[in-house]
Amino acid sequence: MPNYQHPGIYIEEVPGTRSIQGASTSVAAFVGVTEKAPTTTLPTPTPTLVTSWNAYTRLFGGLIWYGMTPWAVYEFFLEGGTACYIVSVNQTSTGNGAQATATVDKTTFNAASSGLWGNSLQVYICNNTATPSSNGKTTSTPVFNLQVVVAASVIDGASSTSSLATQMLAAYVQQNGLTSGPLSNSSSGNGTGNGTNYYVLESFNGFTDTGLNFTGRINANSMFIRVATTDGKRPSNTQSPSAFTGGQNPTWDLFGGVNTLKTVQGLSLLAVPDTVTITDSNGNTNAVKQGQMINQGLGVCQELSSLFYAADPPYGQTVSNVVAFKTGTLQGSSAINSSYGALYYPWTWIFNPLSNTNVPIPPSGPALARYAYTDGSVGVWKSPAGVNDGAMRSVVALALPLTDSDQDQLNPNGINTLRNLINYGNVIYGARTVSQDTQWTYVSVRRLFIFVEQSLKNSLQWVVFEPNDQALWAAVTRDVSAFLTTLWQQGAMFGATAQEAYFVTCDASNNPPETRMLGQLYIDIGLAPVYPAEFVVIRITQKTAGPDSGS
Repeated sequence: MPNYQHPGIYIEEVPGTRSIQGASTSVAAFVGVTEKAPTTTLPTPTPTLVTSWNAYTRLFGGLIWYGMTPWAVYEFFLEGGTACYIVSVNQTSTGNGAQATATVDKTTFNAASSGLWGNSLQVYICNNTATPSSNGKTTSTPVFNLQVVVAASVIDGASSTSSLATQMLAAYVQQNGLTSGPLSNSSSGNGTGNGTNYYVLESFNGFTDTGLNFTGRINANSMFIRVATTDGKRPSNTQSPSAFTGGQNPTWDLFGGVNTLKTVQGLSLLAVPDTVTITDSNGNTNAVKQGQMINQGLGVCQELSSLFYAADPPYGQTVSNVVAFKTGTLQGSSAINSSYGALYYPWTWIFNPLSNTNVPIPPSGPALARYAYTDGSVGVWKSPAGVNDGAMRSVVALALPLTDSDQDQLNPNGINTLRNLINYGNVIYGARTVSQDTQWTYVSVRRLFIFVEQSLKNSLQWVVFEPNDQALWAAVTRDVSAFLTTLWQQGAMFGATAQEAYFVTCDASNNPPETRMLGQLYIDIGLAPVYPAEFVVIRITQKTAGPDSGS
């Protein structure tokens, strides 16, 4: 109160209604393997905010084979995302992962990421133009080409029992229509003569030396290899491809990376794409451990009560297998059950403009992008699914075309399908969480409650330490009701009137003297969420020539 000591006019500012600001719902976190990490985040993984794909590449490098996080981030920005945090994980203390390497003269190449997969690669140096051979040797020309190849025997012998890396390489070759054949000392003839056929994965042409142009072009455009060291000179032609060796599968500390998110405020979405590369010692898919990692991530989301996890299935799963993966009927596995996450199936193929080829990636990247897009265009209460908000325009194909019968098995088990629909293309055609609790069946309902809870938590901080009396109760009721009324008017809640859509109770009925003496203030809120129209039933009957019945 002012100290009134003399006649005059005194001005007092009276606090008005405190508006409640909506919490962010579309800031994602991607935890996984990247080409590099900012030096400021080493040695401990640290969440780093990026707001564009260019910002990501400056800090974390480019697209790499067998590293799923860069592809997920690329799709996130391409499909409508605007901001995300990146956590580049380290190996665990027991990890012994290594990148495969190959050397031609004094130029050393590394596989783009760690793992056994790199041991399948070979690098081939040849002339840019055809030259005749003499005595079985080909004269080197000033201009040379570099090709990244894999032996046809590796690809042609791949099956469902092969290692994950081999299956993915074989799928890549098949999807892009690559053909095998003998290599040549140029792009137009004269084979190596070693009797082996190869698939050319990438080709870089027109180099005169291994200087900056050579290193820069390959490291910026290749998803399979990186130039590690070079003397800057033209390497000799390789009579046969030089094989990569020494690649070892790492054990990534994905859970440790997820735990770092506890220090970041404002996050709302989570993806851990590299769970799909969790394999056994032979490089085969380990669905049990992948499910365990997903459950650990869901546990963190539930603990924070602000994150929603878009999970990925193992690679190459059939419909029955992915149902077993989710329901925990695999031997040694546990069910995936939480309202704070959703599972999407199958994998997707996206176009890589750098290599002009299609690449397989898990579905969490495109899915989270549609979350962010839908939040911005409609609201968090709208399901990120369907032919409009679920349209994945940059996805060129799906790993498995699903039928209605397939979805009959997947949908009741909380597995959201990606479908190719005539006239609409590839779309997200599911909107369920992985929860068995019918209150939280739908993604939009859970995320609406997360949004409201976080908005109130952030904006009602002023209430702490205020006198717990009728004036405070009235102010809280007024502010919360104004916020919920705005949401109802935007279509977030069901009801013809605001009273039907929600209620707010903060008075003596839920704040008796005994709770006030403990310093506690209770605000009871009830919401009537809008459920998605998942099953649209069109009723049609034959109309007789007589008068309409019931008219």
